[in-house]
Amino acid sequence: MSARPAAAVLFDFDGTLVRGDCAAAWLRGLLRSHPLRRLLAGLSFPLLAPGFAWWRSAWLPASFYTWLATVGRTDEALAEAREDFLRDCAARRDSLLIAPAVARLHAHLAAGDPVVIVTGAEARLARDLWRALGQPDVPVVGSTVKPAFGGWIGVEHTIGPRKLAALARQDIHPPFAAVYSDSARDLPLLCETARPVLVRPDARSLERVERRLRGAYETLL
Repeated sequence: MSARPAAAVLFDFDGTLVRGDCAAAWLRGLLRSHPLRRLLAGLSFPLLAPGFAWWRSAWLPASFYTWLATVGRTDEALAEAREDFLRDCAARRDSLLIAPAVARLHAHLAAGDPVVIVTGAEARLARDLWRALGQPDVPVVGSTVKPAFGGWIGVEHTIGPRKLAALARQDIHPPFAAVYSDSARDLPLLCETARPVLVRPDARSLERVERRLRGAYETLL
């Protein structure tokens, strides 16, 4: 019988390893560059924004804004815009990286632990940004997109319990050696490790995690 693979150490991406929401920042840049796209995004936001609050419905507004930002743009134009975005992020490397969490990731790699980034951002964007910030290659599991209706739309939005399903498809299963996240949305992962770590959580996430884990977690500020 083959030995069971070593338990993975999981890191969320946005708000845990890097400040902000990388996919939102990328899409905002595309939307702001065109007056009509910017107008449609502004008009639709009050209607669609509530959908972001729940993991089951967050796919809809995320997919719509992905489509609105990309529709009518050629693959070449999008690739050029992506490279501009990555260069801008690389120039702000020190302000974007959350140093304590990045240091932990490096320490886990140095110890030989299998490290995986699991994110709600589109996987390729997160992977490219991580590399642009000069960080070591690690597997990235994230959301997926596909071409449709003249632009790009979401296929799967890996947030909440969907992260577990996406990891399982890569043969990465609980229990996990450690889980690092800034958000209570990752409670499905945080509950599957003996070492949950909250990275710079906001008050609401801290309250929800405390209610569930009752102090059995570390806080990394």
